[in-house]
Amino acid sequence: ARVLEVDQTPIGKTPRSCPATYVGFFDKIRALFAGTNEGKARGYGVGRFSFNNEGGRCEACAGQGLRTIEMSFLPDVKVPCEVCHGARFNQETLAVTWKDRNIGEILQMQVDEAVEFFNSMPTIAHPLKLLQDIGLGYLTLGQPSPTLSGGEAQRIRLATQIGSGLVGVAYILDEPSIGLHQRDNDRLLGSLMKLRDLGNSLIVVEHDEDTMRAADCIVDI
Repeated sequence: ARVLEVDQTPIGKTPRSCPATYVGFFDKIRALFAGTNEGKARGYGVGRFSFNNEGGRCEACAGQGLRTIEMSFLPDVKVPCEVCHGARFNQETLAVTWKDRNIGEILQMQVDEAVEFFNSMPTIAHPLKLLQDIGLGYLTLGQPSPTLSGGEAQRIRLATQIGSGLVGVAYILDEPSIGLHQRDNDRLLGSLMKLRDLGNSLIVVEHDEDTMRAADCIVDI
């Protein structure tokens, strides 16, 4: 009924896009901070904890956590903001904590750490676990999208699709195993099997022998 290509194009073109925003669980994290006693006492709503909104973000870097230094004859260089030191938010916003962590520290967490940190919050832990299962446990939640490789972007898309619960979809993937260690490729194959077992079809263009052996049907061109 539907065909979706899970390709290696960037999940976003600016530092404002990151795994947390693309997969969608950052909205739930923001609501978590707005619901703390400190957040309520200060009158902070969910919007206060968005690095895209004025008021809560660091205005020196406009919430990007980075400043761009233009080089006359070389590519521009990005350096951490000297005001927020990469945290993206102003000091008033960072004063609100949940389990002794502020929202800037949350974005700097690796997926592996965040899975344990949010284990009491299933709506946040579940998508994080999908990223971990697909071999992306080393990424930070706020890692700017332009710094992700094509394979990482593709696997983030794949994790999002697994979490969507869609069925009756034909997914097309072009060489998803490129650049992966065997251990990570095994994780990738496990995720592909999950998509298949939900009731979907997968068309995978590959040269990797292990991936081909895992297929139900092979078309040799």
